[in-house]
Amino acid sequence: MEQNIFEWSDDYSIGVKEIDDAHKQLFSIVGRIIRNFMDNNFEKNKMTCIEALKYLKSYAVKHFAEEEAYQLSIGYHGYKMHKKVHDNMRDVVIPALEREVTSQGYSMESMEHFAGACAGWLTAHVLIEDQAITGRVQSRWKQIPDDSGTDRLEEIGKTVINGLFQAPATLVNKNYQGYELGKLFCYCDEFTDKFGNVYTVTTAIEEPMVEKVVSKIMNKKAFELSEVMQPMIAEIVKSFDSTVIKAFESEELKNTNSVFLKSKEFYDSFEEGYPDYSMLWRTMYGYLALCIRRKSAI
Repeated sequence: MEQNIFEWSDDYSIGVKEIDDAHKQLFSIVGRIIRNFMDNNFEKNKMTCIEALKYLKSYAVKHFAEEEAYQLSIGYHGYKMHKKVHDNMRDVVIPALEREVTSQGYSMESMEHFAGACAGWLTAHVLIEDQAITGRVQSRWKQIPDDSGTDRLEEIGKTVINGLFQAPATLVNKNYQGYELGKLFCYCDEFTDKFGNVYTVTTAIEEPMVEKVVSKIMNKKAFELSEVMQPMIAEIVKSFDSTVIKAFESEELKNTNSVFLKSKEFYDSFEEGYPDYSMLWRTMYGYLALCIRRKSAI
């Protein structure tokens, strides 16, 4: 008997049959992938991933168009941001997931990330943002990121990541919503400008990326040096945060506070509302998430 896991519940319904039916199908596919992992069935999972990618590409065209048309028909105030999230999923996230699994020959690691990304997107988008369409919950997007700012931050982030980790970085999500990644090293910096405006920059890096940098510096395996590793990594990430935010906002920003975060604290921060900018990059060593929140002095 199949174990019930990641299954559709009527609690997730928004009350619009066409939209709910599409969500049910997506739940079914992602649930099968997760069950296959639990059964250690590699070949079955590969076929499910291929099927899921095919469905996702069709879903992103047909379902997104239907959902957006419905939003316009009811005058939904969050339409513009919702469409940006759809565009990001269709044009950035799905192509990046497809490149990853195909380039790695549907390796176990790539399929695990595929399943995690799909499950995370379902949780963050379908169960929260789509529920907001009919007023069942409040959207976590506080404002709409401007396209020029998003494009500029993408280039700045990619350049700094390439320089720091000596590995090409590919943007895989322009609107990362806090779905679970691998084991993380999380660090948060606050910067203040001369007007008192505060910019909070949070960087979450998967440990293989951290290990790569520290190994290069110390010429040893990073995690054998736990006593000296943490402050060293803190300085590296602080430099990353500072370089990115000053290139993005202003060279006159001052670093006023820095703190380590537990992974749970990082993920929980998304429940309070999504950052003004939230991006996810992939390198050959792992993933890096960068989140920026602005708080006006007024």
